[in-house]
Amino acid sequence: MVSRWLLYLPGSTSLNWEGNILLPPLPKEHIIAVGLLMTEKPTFASVIQNRGFLNLWINQILVQLSFNSLNFALIIWVFKLTDSNTAVSALLFSIFLPATLLGLFTGVFVDVIDRRKIIMVINLALSILFFSLIFLKGNYPAILTITFLVNALGQLYASAEASAIPIIVKKQQLLIANSLFSATLYSAFLVGFGLAGPLINHAGINFVFILGGIALILAFFLSMLFPSIQSTPDKEGKILTLALAKRDYSKIKEVGSFEIQQTLRLIRGKLPVLTSIVILAGVQMVTGILAVLVPGFLEKALQIKATDASYVLIIPLGLGIITGGIVLGRLGNSFIRRKLVARAILFAGLLFFLVGAAPLISPAIKYFKNPRPVSFIYQLPLSKVLIVGSFLLGIAMVSILVPSQTVLQENTPEEDRGKVFAALGAAMAGLSLVPIFISGLLADAFGTTPIFIGLGLFIMMIGLFGLKPSIFFHKDSLPDRHKQFLGMGHWEK
Repeated sequence: MVSRWLLYLPGSTSLNWEGNILLPPLPKEHIIAVGLLMTEKPTFASVIQNRGFLNLWINQILVQLSFNSLNFALIIWVFKLTDSNTAVSALLFSIFLPATLLGLFTGVFVDVIDRRKIIMVINLALSILFFSLIFLKGNYPAILTITFLVNALGQLYASAEASAIPIIVKKQQLLIANSLFSATLYSAFLVGFGLAGPLINHAGINFVFILGGIALILAFFLSMLFPSIQSTPDKEGKILTLALAKRDYSKIKEVGSFEIQQTLRLIRGKLPVLTSIVILAGVQMVTGILAVLVPGFLEKALQIKATDASYVLIIPLGLGIITGGIVLGRLGNSFIRRKLVARAILFAGLLFFLVGAAPLISPAIKYFKNPRPVSFIYQLPLSKVLIVGSFLLGIAMVSILVPSQTVLQENTPEEDRGKVFAALGAAMAGLSLVPIFISGLLADAFGTTPIFIGLGLFIMMIGLFGLKPSIFFHKDSLPDRHKQFLGMGHWEK
C-alpha cells in the first residue's frame, strides 16, 4: 500500500527489471504526507458512518422505491382503466415532459437554495400526491396531472440529491458515495417496478399508493435530521434565481439558450460524443415505447395479465443487467467498444423481432376458446420466451449503455460534465416524447405485434450499420474521419 502512494512522489522510486520497487531515503515531510494519505483512505464503512450521507442515502431509497412503484402501477392501471395504448402514451408523455421542461434549470436552481429545505418540501408534497390518488384514481385527467407533478418534483429531487453529495462527504469519499447512490438508484428502479405488479395483484392499487405515501412521510421526517446543505451559486445560478423571482421569462429563456449553446459547443466536432448521445437517447426512446406497448401486448397479444410484467419482464431484465454488468466489468476492456455496442444493438433488435413474432408462431393462444388475460403460469410457452428474451435484453442493454456512457465521460471536460449530462437528460426526454405518443396511436390502430416486429427490424438495421457500414455507404461517400471512426478501413478494393 505504501509503494502505491510513493509512486506518485517525483523522483522517489524506481523499478528494477523484476518490477520490484526500490525505495531511497525519503524526506520527513514526504513520509508524513504518505501516512496521512494512508490513514484517510476511504472505505464503504467510513462513508456509511457519515450520518449526513446515511440519512440522505436512506431518503433516496424510500423516495425512489415509491416513485418507481407508482410509475409502473399507473402504466398498468391506466391501460386497465381506458383499454387504450394511446392513453398509456399520454401517461408516459406526462412522465417524460418534466425532464424536458425542467432539466436545463433544476441543476442551476438547487445551487441557490438550501437542499435540505428542497428535499423536505418534495418529500411532503409527494406523500400528499400519493394519498390523493386513492380518491382520484378513476379520473384519467387527474391521473395525468398528478403524474406530471410527481415527475416534476422527482426531477428537482434528483438534482438536489446529486448536488448535495459533494457537500456532505469528503472529496476522497466521493467515488464510493456516488457508487452507492448509483447502485441503489438502479436497484430501486428494478425493485419498484418488480414489486408493483404483485402488490396490485394481491393487495390492490390503493395499497401501492398507501405504502408509497407512508414511505415518503418517513423520508420527510428523516430529512428533518439533515444539516443545512447549501453552496454558493455560480453566475448562471444567480441570474436564474433573480429572473425567477422577477418572473423575467426573457432572461430565463436567455439562460436556457446559453446552457444549450454551451453544450452544443462541447459536442460540436466530437463524433464519439455525438454518437454516444444519439445511442443513449435511442435507448431511452425505445424504453419509453416498450413501456407503452407492454400492457397491451401482454393482455391482447399474449393473453397474459399486464401485472405479471414484473415476473416475465422486469425481474429477468434486472438479472440480465446485473449479469451483463459483471461480465462486462471483467471482459469489457478486451472488446472494441464500437463493435461491442453494434453487436449488442443488433442482438437487441433480433430479440424485439422474435418476441413480436412469438404470438404468431406459438399455438398456445389457440387453446383459449374465450381469450382473456390469465396468469403467466398458464401461458408457460410464451412466458418462457419473454423471460429468456428479457434476460438477454438486459445483457444487451448494459452492453450498449456502459460503453456509450464511458465514451461520453472520457470525451467531456470534467468541469463541464454536469452541464452536458443535465442537458443530455433533457434532450433524451424531449426526443422520446413524439415517438412515445405515436407508438400508442399506431398500437391502437394496428395492434402491438406489428410494432414490435417493425421496431426489431429497425434496430437490427442500426446494429448492422455499426458492424458493416460498407453495406450502406460507398467508400467515397463519407469523409475520412467518419470512415475511421466507423472502422471502415476495410473497404474492398
